[in-house]
Amino acid sequence: MHVLKSTDFMIRILTVAMLLGFVPHAHAVRVTDLYEALVPVENQAPATRADALKGVLRKVVIKVTGQSVLPASLLQSASQVEHMVEQFGYESRQEPASSQRQLYLWAKLNPVGVKQLIRRAGLPIWPEERPATLVWLAIDGAAGRQMMAEGSEHEAVSLLHDIAGQRGLPLVLPLMDLQESSAIDFDAIATMQLDSLQSASARYGSHHVLVGYIQHVDGGLWRGRWKLMDDAEQVTMTPEGTLSDVLASGINPLASRIAQQFSSLSYVDSEQYIDLAVDDINGAADYARSLKYLQSLSLVSQVDVVGVDKEMVNFRLHTKADLAAVVQVIGLGRVLYARDAIDRLVYGLNP
Repeated sequence: MHVLKSTDFMIRILTVAMLLGFVPHAHAVRVTDLYEALVPVENQAPATRADALKGVLRKVVIKVTGQSVLPASLLQSASQVEHMVEQFGYESRQEPASSQRQLYLWAKLNPVGVKQLIRRAGLPIWPEERPATLVWLAIDGAAGRQMMAEGSEHEAVSLLHDIAGQRGLPLVLPLMDLQESSAIDFDAIATMQLDSLQSASARYGSHHVLVGYIQHVDGGLWRGRWKLMDDAEQVTMTPEGTLSDVLASGINPLASRIAQQFSSLSYVDSEQYIDLAVDDINGAADYARSLKYLQSLSLVSQVDVVGVDKEMVNFRLHTKADLAAVVQVIGLGRVLYARDAIDRLVYGLNP
């Protein structure tokens, strides 16, 4: 076990931050359901369950890695999945487009076992702290022209969250309260007027902003177009398909892009220490808040307090993650912000 000082890595860390384009105090979410999944089954027989657990593992690995294409060898052995099951159960659901009910197997897998399997397969791991994406979506359908908002009962909203959830990508939809409704209309989203949308997006502090326009064509078919605000030159046109297909054509490429950015930094072979300091500690409440936040990071197994100097507290983090990966995860949060420092990691505590 050894201590990593930030001097040798400062240039690398700054490079990582620039490549990722961090938004100060960007909204990040710790995804808590990465190691569980739901798959349809015909019955509750043990043989059926054993086969269905492969589907659970596939869904879990996609969420943990962010990769949509997996090596076939990773999913071959049902027995290895059964050994990782911590909990499982069954539930029956009414299918939206049918009068029939569908039986589902729900299972939660052991995180340590899943990570070991992923590393043996040579795949990256996407930390649990993930940047949230704000989605502005305008839909022109049978019910008229509508702007999607959080809490809307439109089918597209639940589909959006389901599709993003399958990739482990946190989504935020606008509130469309009085403030936004007076500034943003349907045409602003449909014609992708980025200037007005960018201004309205600032309140959410989301790392990415995705703008979509979907139009009903005929029968059950839809078509649409998507634009990512930080890639304003490119508009993705979608072929005609189901509403779910068109929504997925906007969400999945973004999920792959973000996962590639945030899972590209590797784990190290053995546990190491990372020293950092937190400034602006004024009293016990600030101390407890900064300590609790560092302890909550998914990449950190233990946090030690190694020194106190006036309003600055020196912490030592135990981790098996690359230094740049830890800096990356801290940079996603709203609790700490990076301070300029030459020879060590120093953070300020946000109010």
